[in-house]
Amino acid sequence: MPIELTSNEIEAANRAEATELLIRAGFRVYRPEADCHGEDLILRTPTEELLPVQLKGRWTVDQKYFGRSLWMLFPGEPYSPSGRRWFLVLHDELYKWVEQNHGHTPVWKRDKRWSAACVSEALCQFLDPITAIPKGHAKTRATSAGGK
Repeated sequence: MPIELTSNEIEAANRAEATELLIRAGFRVYRPEADCHGEDLILRTPTEELLPVQLKGRWTVDQKYFGRSLWMLFPGEPYSPSGRRWFLVLHDELYKWVEQNHGHTPVWKRDKRWSAACVSEALCQFLDPITAIPKGHAKTRATSAGGK
């Protein structure tokens, strides 16, 4: 029977899971001493670029991250022992996609933030060409700050 984890334990488990996948995909993963300006991790890509990263347990965009050149790292679905895909995308690209697809909603107009536990099919089509980190594979297409 699975045990109930605290939010801190979930965050630590997510960081460990994502770190393993990123290392196997050719990234180097660094942890800043302090979480400043939303930077939970710094990634050195296989092409030697440095990316400031906000790690999330679900996909999220928020106006407070806009314009900071921050990358978002999040799983595509809730935890499964058999693995899950993770996504790495520039926050502002994801923000613009959400604005195009959900900008008409009262929640978006009021809060300018959006979050969900699972990546929808429409979002997956946007993300897959540029950001998929396949579960259990050492290959990734998110290897440069250029994204696409």
